[in-house]
Parts: sequence; C-alpha cells; structure tokens
Amino acid sequence: MDERRQLIENLNVLEQKLKDLCILYEQYFAGVERRAPMRERDDLERLLRRAGQRNIIQTELRYRLQNLSSRFYSYMGMWERVQREIDEGRYHRHVVKPSVKAPQPAAPVQQNETDLYWEYLSVCKESSLPATIAGVDDFKAYLDRQRRVIHDKYGDVDCSFRVVNEDGKPKIKVSLKRS
Repeated sequence: MDERRQLIENLNVLEQKLKDLCILYEQYFAGVERRAPMRERDDLERLLRRAGQRNIIQTELRYRLQNLSSRFYSYMGMWERVQREIDEGRYHRHVVKPSVKAPQPAAPVQQNETDLYWEYLSVCKESSLPATIAGVDDFKAYLDRQRRVIHDKYGDVDCSFRVVNEDGKPKIKVSLKRS
C-alpha cells in the first residue's frame, strides 16, 4: 500500500507541475515573461517519460498517468504552434487593456461594435462561460434589435451599450440619453 501512496503523491506533483507550466506559458504568451519556460517543460517531459516507464498495476493510476501525459503533449503541440506564430509575426495577443474613462463629449459618439463584441468575448472567457452570440455580425444584429426595441419604447433617444460582468455572467447594459 505504501507504493500506491507514493505513486499517487508523484502523480499529484506531476499534475501540479503541469498546471504551473501552463501558467508560465500563459504569462510568456501575454508578454509578462521574456522567455519561454523551456527548462521547466523539459523537466516535466523527462519526469512524465520516467513515470511512464514504470509498471503500474492499478488501472486508475495508469489511466491518470496516461491522461496527464496526453494533456501535456496536447499542450506542447499548442505551445509550439503559438511559438511558431510568434516567430512568424502572425500571433496577436488577446489581452484586454484597462480603459481609462474619458469625459463624454456633447456630440453623440458612434460606438465601435466590433470592439464591444471583443469585450463581450473577454468577459465570457473571464467568466468561463461560452459566448451565446457567435460572431461580430450576429452581435451587431443583436444591438440593432435592441436599439429598435428602445426606440419603440422610449422614442427618439440616443443609446450606448457596454459589457459588464454581473454575478459571473456577461451582461450587455444600455445607457439612454434623451435628445
């Protein structure tokens, strides 16, 4: 039984190292870190190979190791693809920069609906929820429908939309301004 406990502890350590490595790569791709965590990746790969060479009798532990190993190699393929895109200059970081609230001018400002859609997607990702509106064109059509409903209900008013994270869910809020 002592060998089983040791194996479970080793698998827990490997799983934590994989999570830490994912975080390091996310930081690297976001531009926080200057270098890719290659040493950590090689260390984890070596540990996974060494663990895979052991003869594990318990089915659930063998399955867990195989699952961990396949996740690592899937991540590795994705990391290599993104690194190749960075090297070729085709990778665009998906970082939402904090916006500084500027004073509103008196004239109505035309909202960039594409930016609003990307903000909606980032809030969905933040909330770990799938986006219910699947495309910029659908998003624009949704906003147009909302504008018509507001016009029918309130008459001739200017409206602007913003995306907020409310109770862990993305919400599209409207602000009305009477002419």
